[in-house]
Amino acid sequence: MTRLGVAIVALFVLYFPAAAWVKQRYIDVIPKGKIVVQLVKPFEVYQHATISHQPALDRLSNWADPETAKPQHSPIVIYEDTVPLGPGHNTFDAISKLGAGRYSHWRGGVVFSASDNSDPNSNSRTYWAVLPNDPTDQSQ
Repeated sequence: MTRLGVAIVALFVLYFPAAAWVKQRYIDVIPKGKIVVQLVKPFEVYQHATISHQPALDRLSNWADPETAKPQHSPIVIYEDTVPLGPGHNTFDAISKLGAGRYSHWRGGVVFSASDNSDPNSNSRTYWAVLPNDPTDQSQ
């Protein structure tokens, strides 16, 4: 068998099983939804509250909560990596003082806190604002 033949056999014997094994173990870290926006650092931080008002969030403004009135209706879910944060529809005061994953979505952007109250600018996690595929289903 020629060197080329040995190389081709080695490719089939080693590469393709390894590629199949890796593909089976790949985990997509992007949350699923109708609209998914990655929240980009740097964030403004005040106590436990993190503020993101980047232009990409304008795509979600039609679903925003009113800033001063009830009812709170935004279906947007904030994710920390692949885990949804919550509860949503909090006041800025509750987010900044209590943290623990609380968030709110207003026309000006989103205010959220990390699940462990760490600084999202330095905790090596990725944050997402997601409009669920079914915006009436708040459980996603």
